[in-house]
Amino acid sequence: MPNPETYSILAGKTSRLWVLEGLACGDEDGWESWLVDGEERLNVSADAHGKIIGQGRNPVWRVDVGGFRGVWKTNWHGGFLGGILKARYWGVERLESEVHLSAALRSAGVATPRVLLALAARSGLFWKHHIVTEEIRNSATVFELRGRQEVLEAAHNLMRKVFDLGLWAPDLHPGNLLWVEETKQCHLLDLAGAKLLKRPLTDLECAARLDRFNRFMHKYSQRHPRS
Repeated sequence: MPNPETYSILAGKTSRLWVLEGLACGDEDGWESWLVDGEERLNVSADAHGKIIGQGRNPVWRVDVGGFRGVWKTNWHGGFLGGILKARYWGVERLESEVHLSAALRSAGVATPRVLLALAARSGLFWKHHIVTEEIRNSATVFELRGRQEVLEAAHNLMRKVFDLGLWAPDLHPGNLLWVEETKQCHLLDLAGAKLLKRPLTDLECAARLDRFNRFMHKYSQRHPRS
């Protein structure tokens, strides 16, 4: 079983930063400087690459952090709140939970990208949540590969595993599962708003998550039929 990742936590007046232990900043002021201009640094790195590698409610950008190539996204609320609060949060707890959840799942043997850093930045009453995870290269989503039986079987095996661990993930769908051909493995993405219950999911809860998965597959397959 992999060793759990640990994080350094830094706090400023209007920012919070979680950094993977051992990640080198490369700045003479250290990671403390990110508490002041972390959002600007992410934007500069994203602009340097000039490419969005994901698009949706919250676009995903390729960035360089601490000598690693990562992907950066700004979390948005889902559902009804998404149209009202968008990327604004009342506190930092949800971002902190995502960092620790990722480490816990990886420690339990679940393939999910390692969090490199997470930054919460406050503006007025609200906070923005930014998270950078390692890029899973040479991969494609399960949705893109939905015609391959081995990919679908791997996706369902992964879902059964996380259900047994007690993972409640509101956005578990084929677009948030990545298949890596080289390793024949599915990786779980986007843990925002997810949580580990203190028990496995019930049959009804599993059925609801699987129904969400299947509805996504049917809905978007109609919009993007395979050629």
